[in-house]
Amino acid sequence: MTQYRFVVDKMPNFERAACTSAPSSVFFSRIEGRGGRISREELAEANLYCSSCPIRQECLEYACRTDSVGIWGGRFLSEHITRRLREKHGWPLQREVVTDA
Repeated sequence: MTQYRFVVDKMPNFERAACTSAPSSVFFSRIEGRGGRISREELAEANLYCSSCPIRQECLEYACRTDSVGIWGGRFLSEHITRRLREKHGWPLQREVVTDA
């Protein structure tokens, strides 16, 4: 199993995020076992937090730089989408392989 270490040069201040009181399941756990799909209703629920978040763009950029999946910055991100956004914006992937078993 490949393990990674993040080497992010620009970490958002997540303490300022609008979602700090939200359960993480709103943003992450629902995609497991469903082929990486979520419903419009699920995205809308997450955007109740994301739409007014002061670090929305920073959150999205961080997720793309670290190849994260789930809902970040009000967008649903899969590995394919994060790769596409990194290429579009010129954001480098900021992680490195630690072990590859």
